[in-house]
This record gives sequence, structure tokens and C-alpha cells, in this order.
Amino acid sequence: MHSLKDKRWFTQAVRPMLDTLFHVAFALLQNDADAQDAAQSSVEQAYVALDSLKDRNKFRPWLIRILKNECYRILRQKSRYIPFDDLPDTCVEPFDALDLKAAFLRLSAESRLAVTLFYYEGYTISEIASMLGEPEGTVKSRLSRARRAMRKDLSDQEVAHAE
Repeated sequence: MHSLKDKRWFTQAVRPMLDTLFHVAFALLQNDADAQDAAQSSVEQAYVALDSLKDRNKFRPWLIRILKNECYRILRQKSRYIPFDDLPDTCVEPFDALDLKAAFLRLSAESRLAVTLFYYEGYTISEIASMLGEPEGTVKSRLSRARRAMRKDLSDQEVAHAE
């Protein structure tokens, strides 16, 4: 399989990324357990496929791309059923205060991912574009639309609570 040198390098490269992997996975999956599963699975997949990585300087975007694909696999799998616990008890929505997290969670999965990588993890536009395999303009417009959507959502919440 891999040499001891490869195992050490891989461990040293992955360790500082563990929090980032969880945050990215949570942005897409919105569930702690699923995010942890996706992060762990992506690390395993990366280790198995380590020989396919041509340039070790591109390890971070390569691993994020593996994680993104794993998250989408989990989402596809989960879309096939609705857990009993997720069914609403009543048709009445509870009163919620203005909530940034709720506004964030209403964004599309792609927007949540871009927002998490840019604002929470501190990656640059070009780094995010590289990780996601998308043009920089797409990342910029996704961030712009996300900010606009969250601003509108929070403003609508504020108006609704004032009434």
C-alpha cells in the first residue's frame, strides 16, 4: 500500500484540516453526525487514492473536492427517504426570533459551502474556485447572491416580528 513516509506525510497534511473538513461538511449537510461521517469518509477515500494525487501542493483543494463529492453522495442517499423524527408534529410554525443561522440554512447548498469557505474558514476566492473546480466569477456571484438573500431574509424576519 503506502510507505511509512507517505503515511506520515498524509497524517501531517490532514491534521490541520480536520476542523475545516467538518465545517465544510456541516455547511452542506446541516447535521453534526452526517458532517462527521462525511469528513471521516473523505479522509479515508483520500488516503486510498493518495497515489492519484500528482501534486502534493494541491492536497487541500483535492481533499475538499473529495469531501464535497462525499457530502453530495450523502444528500442523494438521504433524499430517498424522510426520517419519522423529521415529520412535523403540527402544522403551526413556532415563533422564531431573527436568526442568522436560520437565514444561512435557507441558502442553497452551494451558497452555504461558498459562505463557509470564505467567511468562516478564510479562504480566498481563487482558493475556493480551485477547491470547487469552478471559475472565480461563479464563486464571487454565489457569495454576492448569498449575502443578498440573507440580507433580504433577515429584513423580512425583522418586519414580520415587528408586526
